[in-house]
Amino acid sequence: MFIELAELLRCPAEHEDMYCVLSSDKTEGRRVTSGVLACPVCRAEYPIEHGVVQFGPDPLLGGNSRSDDITVQKTPDPEVVQALLSLEIGDGYVVLVGSVTRLSDPLAKLISEIQFVGVNPPPDVRESPGLSLLRSSSTIPLRSGTARGAVIGQEYAGEPWLAEAGRVLMSGQRMVVADAAVTVDGVSHLVADHGLWVGIKE
Repeated sequence: MFIELAELLRCPAEHEDMYCVLSSDKTEGRRVTSGVLACPVCRAEYPIEHGVVQFGPDPLLGGNSRSDDITVQKTPDPEVVQALLSLEIGDGYVVLVGSVTRLSDPLAKLISEIQFVGVNPPPDVRESPGLSLLRSSSTIPLRSGTARGAVIGQEYAGEPWLAEAGRVLMSGQRMVVADAAVTVDGVSHLVADHGLWVGIKE
């Protein structure tokens, strides 16, 4: 986990947004590979194992729709996703949920200086200098209005993930969903193209 990401992470429990407190056991440069994130509100603790923050088990693990069952051929084209996000440069974070976490490396080459946060990645995806990984049961554990973009994989193109992506997105920023027939409260539909739905946060 990229160490600066800790200040944007939030406990998934239902209470006010609050900074998580990071206690690192092992680091490699600016990345935490082992440690604990603690919530100062409810005192919950979330382990960091092999660089992955464990907020809860992946709800699709072991199911027929698990993200590793979505083939690489079904992963959206990174150039198309970058164009639809309308991002080329700048700091901040883009959230990738599920199988689209595979896009982090090619997107990093197209969007300079952006960090990526992968939620419930498939098993073949590993943490990298530009990618922090989280596992969560039903939330995107970031504070509201902190992401510059969000991309949702086909297997997560439903609730609560769409609402969560809308919540963490900054106003005026875009969401891309690998399903052309979705609606997201608070996110205005822009276009459906290449089997992808694109919206902008109001």
